[in-house]
Order: sequence, then structure tokens, then C-alpha cells
Amino acid sequence: MNLGFLKCLLLPVAGLYDLITKSRNLLYDHSIFKTIKMPVPVIAVGNITAGGTGKTPFVIAMSKFLSGNGYRVAVVTRGYRRQSEGQVIVSDGRQVLATPSQAGDEPYLIAEKLPGTVVIADADRVAAAHTAIDKFDCNVIVADDAFQHRKLGRELNIVLWDSHTPPEHERLLPFGRLRESWRGLRRADILVFSKSDEIIADQKLYLQKYNSQMLFCAAPLIVGGLSDLSGNILSAAKVMGKTMLAFCGLGNPAQFEATVQKLNPADIIFRQFSDHYKYSVNDLRQLLALADHYQCDFLLTTEKDAINLPEPEMDSSKILILKIELKLDEKIKAAVLENLPPSTNSVTN
Repeated sequence: MNLGFLKCLLLPVAGLYDLITKSRNLLYDHSIFKTIKMPVPVIAVGNITAGGTGKTPFVIAMSKFLSGNGYRVAVVTRGYRRQSEGQVIVSDGRQVLATPSQAGDEPYLIAEKLPGTVVIADADRVAAAHTAIDKFDCNVIVADDAFQHRKLGRELNIVLWDSHTPPEHERLLPFGRLRESWRGLRRADILVFSKSDEIIADQKLYLQKYNSQMLFCAAPLIVGGLSDLSGNILSAAKVMGKTMLAFCGLGNPAQFEATVQKLNPADIIFRQFSDHYKYSVNDLRQLLALADHYQCDFLLTTEKDAINLPEPEMDSSKILILKIELKLDEKIKAAVLENLPPSTNSVTN
């Protein structure tokens, strides 16, 4: 089918989507749909576009920062594509209690990376927040992917923006990737240029037309190291000058590819899968065979993808995991703490 013709077909669908999202926002704006305020502060982290902005590393970095300042933190999340229903306690702050399939790959990764933090998967973020407060005595809630989940009240709305995406090219779903019209940015308190160590001037100029009061910050992704599938930590120098097969199932694989390039390998073969892809044994066999064909020294993937790999039936010692961390801007830290009551257990960060 002609691409232009397909786009024409999608335009009326995008118009209907726009009407639905506008109507829903108006109902919340005029308190016809009720927002439920929690007895503790809520920090919502989300997107105005669909996927691929680095929400998971941001949520992990934010939760670590808050825990380091003495707060009892809970992350509440929908648990996208999990194979379970209802509410799942992914971590009680002492141990991980759910499997990746029960929790969803991202909540499971968050729980693994945040010992001491409660993680709850529930499509009803309000119910999850109540559980975190009533059952686990949490005093700060970080709501993952919650910018459009307006039922849960929040003290701060943080929107992540992929700095590699020119905003003027974005259109509403399904014609483009916008989850709602740009007017939704009026609800944002902080806009973070993720995966970047600088605020992109022309993009800021475009975005601040919709909310001149937003605080603009940058949050670069940095390589946190490598490990094998057994969890053994390896130096990044191990892959320098080597040939690699890098594979991932991410909403935006371009950033993974750019990060792999920074490891200075001799050569890279990339393979992409759909976001949250669940690898089969046959997929793993094919990847290993492809690596052998191209005489690759290693296969490299992300932490999220590693969670979605099957138990290997063959030697997979050549598969390495790239660990990515996000660096919080000092302006973000200051803005967050300004909106929280002081913690009696505050420690030096």
C-alpha cells in the first residue's frame, strides 16, 4: 500500500484521537473527572510521546536520589505487557517478590536496581499508591509513565523529551507519536531533555510556546559498565576493538546503537526487535549463529532485553549486558526537594 495513501487514512483516526484526549482532559480540568490527592507527595514521570525517552533509567535515578535523602520511596507503575492481572507487589523494599512475567520487564528491572524501594505494578495507580502508603509506610510516590494518568494527584509533573527527536515533526497517534496535543505540556512542571547533556536551544524554543513556566533540564545517559549473564562485572575495555553483534527490543533503538558506538568496537552488527520483545530459544540460537557467522567476539544487549531472554540451552558466555545510568541535573534535584517536606532521615548525597 502506498505510504502517502496510508497516512491519509490515518489522519481522520488521529483527529478522533485528538477529540477523545481533549475531552478527557477537559473533564479533569473542570473536576468532572476527579483527581485523588494522596496524603504523601507524588512525583509523576511520563512522556507526551509514545515510548523511547528513557523513563526507566530516570525513575531509577530519581528513586535513588530520594532514598539517598532519607525518604521511603515507592514506585508505582502499570507493568506494561506483564502476564498477570490486578495488583502485584514486585518488591516490598526487602526483596524482589515477582518474576519478570508477573511484574513486566521494566518494573522487574526497577525492583532489581532499587533495593530498599517498594515497587508495585497496578493499572490503577491510585490503588497502588494507597498500598504503598498503608502497607509499606512510604512517604514519597514516584509514579512511572503517569503524565496522562490524571486520576492520581501529584505535586510534580516531569515530562521526558527525547532530544534526538525534532518536536515540530511530531503528530498525534496513530499518525505520529504524540499521546495528546502539545497543549498537554501546560500541566508539566519540568521538561527533561533525556539522553542529552545539554538543552537543545531550538527545541526549547518550540516547546516553551506551550508552557513558558516549565523548568528545562538535561539528563544524559552514561555507560555504567558491562556484565555477563551471571552478573559478573566486566570492564568496558573488554569490548574495545572487538567485533560485536548488538541487539535490542526498545521503543527507540537509536540511542542504544549510539551508546554501543562509544565503546569503540572494531565492528558492530545491529539487530532490532519490537519493544518489550520476549526472546524465544530459537531467537537466541539464531543470534548466536549469526554472531558465529560474522565471527563476532561478543553479543551485546540491554538490561531490559536480558530480562526477556530465555534460559539458554547452549553456551551463552559471549552475551554481555550493557548497563546504562542516567545522571540527574542539580536543577532537577533542587526542584524536587522544594516540593517535598523535609525528611527526618536525610543523609548526605
